[in-house]
Amino acid sequence: MRIAVLLGDESSIPVALLFRAIFERANRALAAHRYRVELVSAAPLLSRAQDVRVATRRMRGRYDYLVVTPYDGIEEDWRPDPRDVALVRRQHAHGGIVASACLGALTLAEAGTLDGREATTHWSWTRQVRARYPQVAWNTRRIVCDQREVITAGGYLAAVDLGLHIVAATSSLETARGLGQMMLADSARQHQSLYALRLAAAPLGRGALPDIEQWIEHRLRSAPTSADMARHCNMSLRSFHRRFREAYGITPRKFLQLKRIEIVREQLAAGARSIEQILQDVGVSDATSFRRIFHRELGLSPAEYRRHCRAAAAKSHPWVPRHAYDGQVR
Repeated sequence: MRIAVLLGDESSIPVALLFRAIFERANRALAAHRYRVELVSAAPLLSRAQDVRVATRRMRGRYDYLVVTPYDGIEEDWRPDPRDVALVRRQHAHGGIVASACLGALTLAEAGTLDGREATTHWSWTRQVRARYPQVAWNTRRIVCDQREVITAGGYLAAVDLGLHIVAATSSLETARGLGQMMLADSARQHQSLYALRLAAAPLGRGALPDIEQWIEHRLRSAPTSADMARHCNMSLRSFHRRFREAYGITPRKFLQLKRIEIVREQLAAGARSIEQILQDVGVSDATSFRRIFHRELGLSPAEYRRHCRAAAAKSHPWVPRHAYDGQVR
C-alpha cells in the first residue's frame, strides 16, 4: 500500500516523520511490508530554514493515500502552495484517498476536495476556515472525519490519530490498538472538544446577531426557545434561523446545547457541586438526554469528565481546563 506524505515549505517535518514511523511500526507488527510511505513534494528536494534538509521525491503514479501533514507558524492570511493544491486535485481525480492533519486541511479545502463534506481541522481555526471555505461542513469538535475519499484529522498531533485510523481501516482494528498501546497513544480518540476552550464557534461577520450570545447565556436556566430568541432580535422565526446559521454554522438548538455543555464542564472541573445541581442551573429538564448529548460531544459522561479533570489536575495534564486549577492559570 503506497502512502505519500506531501511536504511543503511550511510543513512540520517532525510530525511527517512521526507519521511515517507509525507505518514502519505497523509493518513490524504485521511481520510484512504492508505499507510503503514516501515523502513527496512539488520539488525533488525540500530545504528548510531551520537548517534541516529532507530528501523528498516527486509523486509517481497513483497512491492509495496522499496525506498533508500540519503546517508550522502560518498566519491567518496564508494560502497553500498552488503546486500542492494541484497535486491533491490530481490524486483525488485518480481515485486515491486524500487526507490531512491539523491545518493541512487548508490544502484539501483549497483543492475543493472538502466541498459538501464534513471535515475537521484544529479547533482554534474554526472561525477562519468557516469564513474562507463556507462550502465545507466544518466540525472541529471531532478528531477524525472519515468521508471515504477524504479524511481529515484535528490538531497537530492528530496525525497520530490519522495514522492509526488508516491502519485500522487497511489492516485491522486490533493492529491499530496494539500500535496505540505500544506508542502510549489512545487509538480511539474521537473528540477535540476536551481540548477546545469553547465548543460553539465565534460568529462570522455576515449575519451577525448583536448580543444574542450573551442574551442566551444569561437565560440558560429558563431554557429559551428559538421563538424567544427570534422575538429578542425582532425577527421572524424563519429569518432568525437563516441568520443564525449564517453567523454560527449551526442551529440555535445546537448552539444552546453546546453552551450548556461549556458551562457544565466548567462547573464539573471547578467544584464539588452535584451534577444534578449543575444541570438545574443551566436549564436542563431531561438529565438522561443531556448526558447522552454531553457524551456525544466530549466522548465522556459528566461523571467521567469530572474524574478525568481531577486526575489530570493532580498530574498537571496539558488538556485539563484552566478553570480546574482553582483559577490559577499554569
